[in-house]
Amino acid sequence: MRTKKAKLYDAQIDREIEKAVTRFSEHLMSNSKWVRLIDKLVDNAEKIKKIEFKKVQLDKIGELYLEEDTTFGFDYWQNGFEGHNSLGGWLTFKEIEYLIFPRIVDKESEIKQDLDEIIKLINSVGQFALDIDDEKVKLICYK
Repeated sequence: MRTKKAKLYDAQIDREIEKAVTRFSEHLMSNSKWVRLIDKLVDNAEKIKKIEFKKVQLDKIGELYLEEDTTFGFDYWQNGFEGHNSLGGWLTFKEIEYLIFPRIVDKESEIKQDLDEIIKLINSVGQFALDIDDEKVKLICYK
């Protein structure tokens, strides 16, 4: 059973997220679209080497961890992730401003991702706002 303090903390976080998203005029993602995208990325985890994200309420960039054994109803839910990110804690879909799939995964070992393959995977799920250049694919969740 959740304590009163935990519920107040959750309500405070929700207020911060709601306040942060008011600066955007377009909300481009729904929870069901998120789940379909995450399902596709997990099904093709061997092709996805690194995913970065930005929260609407922070300037910090985090990393999202998805692997072949990431499971709906255990690691991610209808409205967000339980852990599975470098910033720690629960990560709701509505607080993700954008995802970045960088070409260079690790500068020291020069590990790279196939951005064309990632674009195909994303497009197979549906229409998304993508900002594409030689260095990254950016999936925009709010404009």
